[in-house]
Amino acid sequence: MELNKFILLLLFSSPLLSFVAEAICVPRNVSNHEATGPALSFPSSAPIQAPLPPTDPTPSPQASSPSPPVSPTKSKSILPPPSNNYALTKICGLTDHPAECIVAIAPLLTGRTDPISVLKMGMKALHKSFEEATAVAAKLNKDPSSSAVVKDSLDTCLESFDSGMSDLNDALIAISSHDIGKLSTMLSATITYPDTCEEAFAEQPGLDSPMKEMDRKLTTLASINLAISASLYWT
Repeated sequence: MELNKFILLLLFSSPLLSFVAEAICVPRNVSNHEATGPALSFPSSAPIQAPLPPTDPTPSPQASSPSPPVSPTKSKSILPPPSNNYALTKICGLTDHPAECIVAIAPLLTGRTDPISVLKMGMKALHKSFEEATAVAAKLNKDPSSSAVVKDSLDTCLESFDSGMSDLNDALIAISSHDIGKLSTMLSATITYPDTCEEAFAEQPGLDSPMKEMDRKLTTLASINLAISASLYWT
């Protein structure tokens, strides 16, 4: 009886075991990809273009740097060195035209600035100005467009300028001989000659003097020389 129950139980359990075995059996031909499912990936970004190979740019010519500005040439100073400037300034301070005195005499100084040397240079400057005035008056006198009245006045100027140069030569001799009286007389006369020139034009109604500026310069220089000579003292 017991044996029959065991046989019946065995018969009923065999199909169940077979079903269970088939349910848990993994087929050998399934690949790993099918077993694990599709692989995960990040969203692809837009395709990145490979950079173009660098091209050698044509070297542009370098802009030349601007040349440094040329410094203006310094004009030569008309003033003497500082060591002489004080002495000249002091002497010119005795005149009524100290600035004009320095400008006229400084370029002519040779190094000495004692009163006699300064006076000689002042006389030299006046003599040169008489020469310049003579050249201007002579040119105007030869100008065909100059009227007869103008030429008559210019003749007076030419005579006056010539007398002025002659008196300066006599004044130079007076310095050498220490003749202070004659020196004063000659230098005083040089002041009158530019005035004589201007009076020749003033005597003609409505006639303007073309020598006005030059005569003013001559008068100033003559006044400077006379003032310097007044400070001289000879024993």
